[in-house]
Amino acid sequence: MKRVFGLLGFILIAISIGSAQRLAPSGQFILNLDYAKFRLNDSSGYLEIYSGYYPRLISYNRQGERLEGALITHTKIRDKRTNAYVVDRHSTIPVHITDTSATSARSTLVSQTGHALAFGDYVLEVEVIDSLTPSRKDTLTLPISVKAYSGSIVCSDLEMCSMIKASSQTNDPFYKNSLEVVPNPTLVFGVGSYPVMFDYVEIYNLAPEQTYTVKTQVLGQDGKVMKEASKPRKFGVRNAVEVGTMNVSSIASGKYLFRLIVADDAGNSLAQVEKAIYLYNPHIQKNQASSVSAKASEMAGLSAEELAAEFRQAQYVATDQEIKTFAQITSAEGRREFLAKFWSEVETGRRGQAGIPRMAYLQRVSTASQRFRAMGNEGWKTDRGRVFILYSDPDEIERFPSAYDTKPYEIWHYYGIENGIQFVFIDRSGFGDYVLVNSTKRGEIRDDDWKRMLQ
Repeated sequence: MKRVFGLLGFILIAISIGSAQRLAPSGQFILNLDYAKFRLNDSSGYLEIYSGYYPRLISYNRQGERLEGALITHTKIRDKRTNAYVVDRHSTIPVHITDTSATSARSTLVSQTGHALAFGDYVLEVEVIDSLTPSRKDTLTLPISVKAYSGSIVCSDLEMCSMIKASSQTNDPFYKNSLEVVPNPTLVFGVGSYPVMFDYVEIYNLAPEQTYTVKTQVLGQDGKVMKEASKPRKFGVRNAVEVGTMNVSSIASGKYLFRLIVADDAGNSLAQVEKAIYLYNPHIQKNQASSVSAKASEMAGLSAEELAAEFRQAQYVATDQEIKTFAQITSAEGRREFLAKFWSEVETGRRGQAGIPRMAYLQRVSTASQRFRAMGNEGWKTDRGRVFILYSDPDEIERFPSAYDTKPYEIWHYYGIENGIQFVFIDRSGFGDYVLVNSTKRGEIRDDDWKRMLQ
């Protein structure tokens, strides 16, 4: 299969992060790493390395109206026979955030590199460093074996993907063989991430006129087949690409083995390849809590569109994974089931947040929409609306009207949270749209030099 050497590509989806002079993440920096080997020629193979990062765990500096950060990657591949490094390369992945709204970052960043390697055994070492905070880094080391693909029918490694679709964009970093193939280095699928799992594999040394059966399976730790699909295939060429999809949202959370089998028309296995995957389906439980059932009953009369509108308003208490997951659920029944579990967790409190009943939250949304509407935006979508929804009415509000040399601003005080916190909002546009510029609340925007924005 034709490859592009030294390929480096990345994709950044649905970015939205709060504006600040310096945004320092609180969670541990995490590198997700996966790879797949493919045929290149009679003496070498082609190794694709897939890396995954979470933008919310990257440090940023404010440059004008955007936030800028970068990741420094160091990739080394060592030949085990000679102990020499055949690849030793540094590269930089810049991350530019142009949306400085007050919502938290909700995105996925994936990068891909490719290397031609002679047949043999290697050690892959990848280190990724947060350029603005070098102490924040992660390193992974994996053994790699590159072998010939000659002789009988044989498969490349499986590439597990979040999306595969037809494409003619040859300059796309994820383009290959007339497809856009976006890998999922986390290998996590299910309703908590990607309900539909895509797989990509290349099959070599086929008999063009023969009909084969391609079977895919999800196997549990005990070897039990949890889900299976098969289809007849007459490839018509000696070397072919095989792409498959499987909805895995109905399988309980856990670690599984995904297996692809190429069989003859009699069902005899000719080649197979497999990879460990992880499924996250928190909605599947042996015993549903009564609170979940009660929440489902509350929403029994809501349509799919009304449920979607409610979840949009609930984004301030939702996780990144929940937002991505809900976007992939289209049926009213599925959305109702998802929201029932979501609200039951929110009401009991999680991630350090105090619990808030569903109806109380929605009432705050309604109140915020009435009080804080600005520049055509619904009040609950504004910064003051978001803070009100999350923390209710402040204990005190200091209001400062515009002066000849300063813009209007407000300081909200909450004396009963974290021994006293405050939020500073400035009407930077002059049209009543107060933007959050500083807060002493943990996890919120912090900019001690916010007064410069009053000019």
